[in-house]
Amino acid sequence: KQWGLSTYKCTKQTLYEKLGKTIRTVDVELESQIEQLRETKRRYENVLALARSYANHFSNLLNTQRALSDTFLDLKHKSFHLCDEYGYNADTQNLLVRHGEILMGALNYFISTLDTLCNKTIEDTITTIRLYETSRLEYDACRTDMELLSP
Repeated sequence: KQWGLSTYKCTKQTLYEKLGKTIRTVDVELESQIEQLRETKRRYENVLALARSYANHFSNLLNTQRALSDTFLDLKHKSFHLCDEYGYNADTQNLLVRHGEILMGALNYFISTLDTLCNKTIEDTITTIRLYETSRLEYDACRTDMELLSP
């Protein structure tokens, strides 16, 4: 019964706030910080999407460099006139792949930590904000009831 009454009061308070019949409790500084956090989350999610796209393209580039290295090695064994040039190109592509794999590891670490920030840390904070908003609504519902009871 208590849960039903509380739900009724909160629903009534929400409707009254939307209809403009009552004033909601507002902490201007906190509201601006909450909006700033949501905007920051949107920006980080955009950076995360771009980083994932970059990692995908870079992975494809590394695969292409591996294929080029293998092709140059094959050409080195088949062409005696240009074997030094093909060997040099194969070694260069192989070196690019090795350094690229190091960069890919760093990029994957960056993506992983940014994903944790966006989907765990900030999301936990937003869950806390939702609980705060629910508590504020309950407080406003009780405050409105008290205002109606007092002469």
